[in-house]
Amino acid sequence: MTYDEGRSLRIYYSGNQYPTHYIDCWGTRWDEDNWNVTIETFMGSGARNTLFSHVIPGAVRELYKVLGQPYYIDTTYNSGNTLILEPQHGYGLSGLRCKRTVAVKNISDTFLTRNKFGIKIECIRLDS
Repeated sequence: MTYDEGRSLRIYYSGNQYPTHYIDCWGTRWDEDNWNVTIETFMGSGARNTLFSHVIPGAVRELYKVLGQPYYIDTTYNSGNTLILEPQHGYGLSGLRCKRTVAVKNISDTFLTRNKFGIKIECIRLDS
């Protein structure tokens, strides 16, 4: 299932159905620091509803540390809170960022028009 084809960011939203369930959108912000990732984008109402129905914000915890590096897990075991963020080639974002597997800490939206939302996703990296 795809939305708005030809965009700079692909968000895979169902860990158990990878790679068939995704949303294509424009990535307007991608910030990383150590283990945190913050993404901002714009989506239509259908894509926004699909994304929100496939995440459980906060369902992530630190399992253990190895040599000072934390190891985080999605407490739904990759079925309800894992997203894969993949910059798409040809739009500039892929030259700056690489694919990340993340668990959602918080997700929020801003109503812009009846069919357009600003989305902010705050995540923890699950990959090293």
